[in-house]
Amino acid sequence: MNGYRASPREGAAPGAGGAIAEDGDRARKPGDLVLAVHDPGARALAGYGTWESLTQWWESARDAASPMPAAAGPTKQGETLNGAVASDFELGPGEKRTTAFVLCWHFPEQQLGSGLWGGRGVMYSQWWDSAAAVADYLEKDLPRLTRETTLYRDTLCDSTLPYWLIERVSSQVAVLRTPTCFWTADGYFGGWEGCSPAKGCCPGNCNHVWHYAQAHARLFPEIARLMRAQEFRHQEPNGAIPHRQPKSHPACDGQCGAVLNSYREHLLSRDDRWLKENWPNIRRAMEFVIARWDADEDGCLSGPQWNTLDGNLGGNSSWLGSLYLAALRAAEEMARLENDAAAAERFRTIFTRGRAAQDRLLCNGEYYIQIPERQAYQDYGQGCHIDQVLGQWWADQLDLGEIYPRPRVQSALRAIFAHNFRADFRGVRQAPRVFVAAEDPGTQMICWPRGDRPADHTQYADEVMTGFEYAAAAAMIGNGLLREGLTTARAVHMRYDGRRRSGLTGGDYASWGYSGNPFGDDECGKFYARAMSSWSLLLACQGLFVDGPRGVLAFRPVWQPENHRSFLVTAEGWGTIGQEVRDDRALVVVDLRYGSLRLNELVLKPQGKSREARVAATAANRDIPCKSELMDGRLKIRFAESLTIAAGERLTVAVDFADAAEK
Repeated sequence: MNGYRASPREGAAPGAGGAIAEDGDRARKPGDLVLAVHDPGARALAGYGTWESLTQWWESARDAASPMPAAAGPTKQGETLNGAVASDFELGPGEKRTTAFVLCWHFPEQQLGSGLWGGRGVMYSQWWDSAAAVADYLEKDLPRLTRETTLYRDTLCDSTLPYWLIERVSSQVAVLRTPTCFWTADGYFGGWEGCSPAKGCCPGNCNHVWHYAQAHARLFPEIARLMRAQEFRHQEPNGAIPHRQPKSHPACDGQCGAVLNSYREHLLSRDDRWLKENWPNIRRAMEFVIARWDADEDGCLSGPQWNTLDGNLGGNSSWLGSLYLAALRAAEEMARLENDAAAAERFRTIFTRGRAAQDRLLCNGEYYIQIPERQAYQDYGQGCHIDQVLGQWWADQLDLGEIYPRPRVQSALRAIFAHNFRADFRGVRQAPRVFVAAEDPGTQMICWPRGDRPADHTQYADEVMTGFEYAAAAAMIGNGLLREGLTTARAVHMRYDGRRRSGLTGGDYASWGYSGNPFGDDECGKFYARAMSSWSLLLACQGLFVDGPRGVLAFRPVWQPENHRSFLVTAEGWGTIGQEVRDDRALVVVDLRYGSLRLNELVLKPQGKSREARVAATAANRDIPCKSELMDGRLKIRFAESLTIAAGERLTVAVDFADAAEK
């Protein structure tokens, strides 16, 4: 910034009135700032040097005939000028007044990213050409922005979920507004893994980290689709996707994550156009995984598998193996949608083989393990891994069915809670980095309850990282372990409660500190992207599945199914969804607050042991004809014609199981 000058309009603020101090000569300068107050009688000072000079100006400015400095600067290198706006008024007894001061900035020529990754400029320069234009916009649109922000907050909190769980789900959305993320003028959306106090850390939209993140894709699906397009832009002809853009080797988990993310992005689209455009790239990504790590197509991975723990895992494991199976199922679903029967059948065949083989080979009777190869990599062998059923976590969100038999998945998740969860970390080794204070609870990455800890084991096994904890907790909730899942998630909430932690050490982390900041979890940097996996906690509690192109919404709440209400996000809108159950009668209400919802089918969980159900639906004060069918533990309600619910409208569905069973 090179200095301030008075507004060209002699102190009048842009728009309805007020005062402004702003940086001058935008044609030559890389950026400018505006400090404004919404007060027609306010005054502005372009620049002052000392507090005494500011006080002198304030006293003299009370005289309307006293001129105000019209310009200041430019400043010399290493110096700065101060600007001021002032608003004074008188209050009588019992009166109150609120005055809004606004700071706006416009720095269009920033270098964002690192080296070849990222780009120049910022996206907002495409919408405003100066800080004064931002101030104009804000003055005009502040009431709407405030109203919509308040609506989001109030809708999110209009819930029967525990308050702390709502905070865990929503707080990590703040990651999108930190230096972890950026959006360049040419349309590139960049994501570091996290950020240190001075800059971003770990570049390249790292896909083995970002595939855990869910909040950005649910709230801003167009950003998630953009991230997929950027991945495919750097895809190799053989289907490999660099795990860090623009060029790096593929990671096994990141490559599978790209396929799973793609299916999610399709489901959160309005129609199937995005999938049609991207299916060839998605198919090649899946085919690369098969060719590189499952050449014999037996459904079990082999060879060195680079992954998010910054090393190669060898051989057959449920951690990466379940993720592979989930990716095969997602690829199969997309292939069928694209009428690619040959690919769909191939993916299904490999999945079926792999599901049986992995379950047979990897389950030790309590939990799933890894079978290393002769050549040692960074293995964990008999260890109890926090991500051992990661593929089931993904499958639950995308309605892909069972990856392994449900009872064994439940047993594995119980084992994680029994062996890896700790009420505190007094006397517990954390290495190489310390992310938990001694008095705080958490879930370690890998434990060896039966011994046989490899000498050169998987990195970070003794650490505690929230993005993994959220995924494990959501998997527990979605698979019938509600108490264990909520306890695991609440442990994170207890650590990030706003109380500042200090004195923790460990590698580079010592310079950053474990913050306890409730709006940005720490891992390799602050405001870590993986922590946006916390959104899956909401989906698990809701038993929610959204298919925008087909107009399908599934809602099978796990948390308080007899009295549940929570925040609903669909492909094109958001609101609340709730259910009340009494005496085999269920009332489901979708209350849309923003956007729209197109619906052809609603899927619910049957109540009691009824084989039939009588259903009545209303929306926008009219009856909606529909038919219902009970099948495979699901109540499918199909509307006679496509239903569109607009913001401010409600869909109410009453289901009577008892009457249907008696008739």
